[in-house]
Amino acid sequence: ANMSHELRTPLNAIIGFSEVMKTEVFGPIGDTHYRDYARDVHDSGNHLLDLINDILDLSKVEAGRLDLHEEPVDVGAVLTACERLMRERAHNAGVSMTLDLQPDLPPLRSDEIKLKQILLNLLSNAVKFTTRGGTVGVIAGRNREGGFLLRVKDSGIGMRPEEIPIALQPFRQIDSALSRKHAGTGLGLPLTKGLVELHGGTMAIESAPGVGTTVTVSLPAARFVDGSKPAEPAVTPAEI
Repeated sequence: ANMSHELRTPLNAIIGFSEVMKTEVFGPIGDTHYRDYARDVHDSGNHLLDLINDILDLSKVEAGRLDLHEEPVDVGAVLTACERLMRERAHNAGVSMTLDLQPDLPPLRSDEIKLKQILLNLLSNAVKFTTRGGTVGVIAGRNREGGFLLRVKDSGIGMRPEEIPIALQPFRQIDSALSRKHAGTGLGLPLTKGLVELHGGTMAIESAPGVGTTVTVSLPAARFVDGSKPAEPAVTPAEI
C-alpha cells in the first residue's frame, strides 16, 4: 500500500500534466519538438504505471493478498471487448485476429477486471510474437467436463519446450529477435497464470519454434453461474 501510494502520486502528476501539454489545452506551446517530448513523457509515464500495477498485482498474488471481486460476468461481452481493444494493434502489426465464441454461454462467476487482464495479456503476447502475415485465434466455450475453456493460438515464433518454464518466471524472457525488438518486463505470463489459479483454474502452454504458441486456460464448471454440467459434450468451437 505504501509503495502504491508513493509511486502513483508523482506518476499521476507526470501523466496528467504531460497530457495537458501534449493536447495544448491552454494554447500552442511553440516548437513541435515540445509536443513530441510531452507525448514521450506521457507514454513513458503510462508504461511505468502499467509496470507498477503488474508488479503490485503479482506481489499480491504470490502473498495470497489479492482478492477477487466476483460477480456474474457476461464472458462473451468481455471477450468481444478485449478483441476489439487489440484489433488495431494487430492490424498495425499485420496480424489477422479471429474470435470463435460458443453461443449461449451462461454468465461466469469471476472478477471482470481480472478476466479482462488475463485475456489482454494473452492477446498482447500473441500479437507481439507473431510476425507480419501471421494469425492469432481466440476460441472460447465449454469443455467436455462442463468447465470454461479459453484458448489463444498464434502462428508466431514459438518456444522450445524447455523455454516454457523460463517464460513463466517473473522478469525472465526468452531471448529472441522479437523480444529484443519489443521490450517487456517478463511479468505478463506469470501474472496471468497467477490470476487464472486465483480463479481455481489452470493454464497450459504448448509451443514449438516456427510453429507458434497455444495457451489454454481452463476454469471449473462451478464458475458458471448455473453451476451445471451439460449432459452431453457441448457443441463447442472446433479445436476445443
